[in-house]
Amino acid sequence: ENHIVTSDGQHIQVAMRVDAPDVVLLDHFMTDAECDELCKLSKGTLTKSTVVDDATGNSVDHAQRISQGTYFTIGQNKLVKRIEQRISEVTNTPVVNGEGLQILNYVGGGEYRPHFDYFPDNEGGRIHKARGGQRIITVIMYLNNVTAGGATILPKINLSVYPKKGSALYFSYFNSAGQVDPITLHGGAPVIEGERWIAT
Repeated sequence: ENHIVTSDGQHIQVAMRVDAPDVVLLDHFMTDAECDELCKLSKGTLTKSTVVDDATGNSVDHAQRISQGTYFTIGQNKLVKRIEQRISEVTNTPVVNGEGLQILNYVGGGEYRPHFDYFPDNEGGRIHKARGGQRIITVIMYLNNVTAGGATILPKINLSVYPKKGSALYFSYFNSAGQVDPITLHGGAPVIEGERWIAT
């Protein structure tokens, strides 16, 4: 199916699909107004982004991630609820199984070097899995157009997806045998000009 209409009337177009791993690019996932509002609501609460420490599970600074971000709690406001419901419908995943929306802003060389979104089998990963279970899918929503750079890269399949305001990139990394897939290694390429706003 190359066209999805959600219960709130959003007409989403499937722009690209890769089967292995399961990667889908969705155009018109959000409206321009929704993108602008998420950015506006986030600007006053941005802090330096962190990564999960392998040994302790704590959030720590790391040179591989140069951005600032903030979080919304699940159902925090009407806009967040609407986006969460849309993600739920498109991914066939209950809202309660998701994490709160994270907003990220990358400027002047900001990047996130290739990494996995699922939790690894180490002490830090086990702590996170005990809290909320293993991650199984990621949805990256592009909140603005980037002048140069800022692509989402999946280096193991030689795929680059450039930000397009309102579009979203979905990928899954968990199979029916309960295994995570390292081919979903991905990152955010450096922003060369302009800035990059995403929601995950």
